[in-house]
Amino acid sequence: MTLPKMTSNNMKGKIGESYFKLFVNEHLKCIYHSVHKEDDFGIDGYIELIIDENVTGKMIGVQIKYGNSYFNNITNYGYKYIGEEKHLNYYLNNQSPIFIIIIDEKRDRMNWVKFDINKTMPVGEEKWWIEIPKENKLETNFKEAVFQEANTVNDFREQIKINWDINKIIKQTDKRILAISKKEIIENSFKIINDYISRMSINKETLINSRASIDIYFPEYSNDSREIFEIPEIMTWLRNSIEIGIPWFYFLDYKQTNRCFNLLVHCYCRVTNIYQTENQYLCNYNKMDLKRFLEKNFNNLNIFMKKNNIGNEINKEITDGIINMLIHN
Repeated sequence: MTLPKMTSNNMKGKIGESYFKLFVNEHLKCIYHSVHKEDDFGIDGYIELIIDENVTGKMIGVQIKYGNSYFNNITNYGYKYIGEEKHLNYYLNNQSPIFIIIIDEKRDRMNWVKFDINKTMPVGEEKWWIEIPKENKLETNFKEAVFQEANTVNDFREQIKINWDINKIIKQTDKRILAISKKEIIENSFKIINDYISRMSINKETLINSRASIDIYFPEYSNDSREIFEIPEIMTWLRNSIEIGIPWFYFLDYKQTNRCFNLLVHCYCRVTNIYQTENQYLCNYNKMDLKRFLEKNFNNLNIFMKKNNIGNEINKEITDGIINMLIHN
């Protein structure tokens, strides 16, 4: 008679994991999530840490090996656990800490080690080993080691409330002026503008309503005797922002005179003539530079709109608005 088989190795694995699940529930007071064997690629399960009856969301990966054979390779200070090479990248790419646990069949010896690539050594071409210290015992110091991984559990409620309040204020505002810090300029960082774009991209409605809504200024340069367009580091920052693909044309307010637009043109185009009137400077720009400026920024606009699946009607509206502002400037 032919029937499915439960091998002794399969049974050992089930006994070991069943015991460990009981240990997690009873001694750690945490939750054990078993990984289905069809999805087991080197991790048998995850411990979800509970602190003061609060489920933290912190997950600890575990690889459980049950059987006397795992204690056969003895080192001076512990046991040599031999793993497969294919698991190394899997462990290193996993966002959770990984612990390797060995348990003998009488459960007299139950030891652990936290996986650390710097503590591994090769075994031939396809395997590696790590020492599991004798003093690392499941019953004594495993709990402390595991909960050290949860030392950064935070209460995000206040941060969430602030974030939602900011989003609400932004949604209710038609005009937004972004303050670019001097640190951002000097470090050639675009975090402020990228954070703004990410915030505006939380959903399609918010993103569409945020078009043609911003201008920028540089508050830490307000006491500088030079005009903004005369400050080289700001001009370099603006030009670099265009080169890396910031979709200025999508977000710039083209419905009125826009300081950022004028600065972007100036950072990208050579001046052929400049005139100073009582209240402002008037510039003529190299036509080929202006052509490249428009091509680059419209390309950034098209990439951004395609990425966010925004239709041609809005694209045309923005394009007409930018061209109209350019003509009047």
